[in-house]
Amino acid sequence: MGRKKPGGAAMAAGRTLYMVELARGCSHIRSALDRSTLANAIVDVLDEFVRLKGDSELSLFQQLLAEELRRRGSEDVALAVEDVKPTAKN
Repeated sequence: MGRKKPGGAAMAAGRTLYMVELARGCSHIRSALDRSTLANAIVDVLDEFVRLKGDSELSLFQQLLAEELRRRGSEDVALAVEDVKPTAKN
């Protein structure tokens, strides 16, 4: 069973609301030097989001993060972000 994707309005609102977290997360993830540090960086960013904002919007944030990475030309990294299964409990 796949995750439900947020609609356009939710994406636009989330992009505005989480602008700082998205910029910081993209920077941290793109600084990873290899696949193992990439995986750790992705988990760090998602865990930090949950710590700061809670887990109710984690799926939205994860999708926005992947979208932002694509916009910055990092398709392979965006796919890695999408592949992470959130461990947060709703």
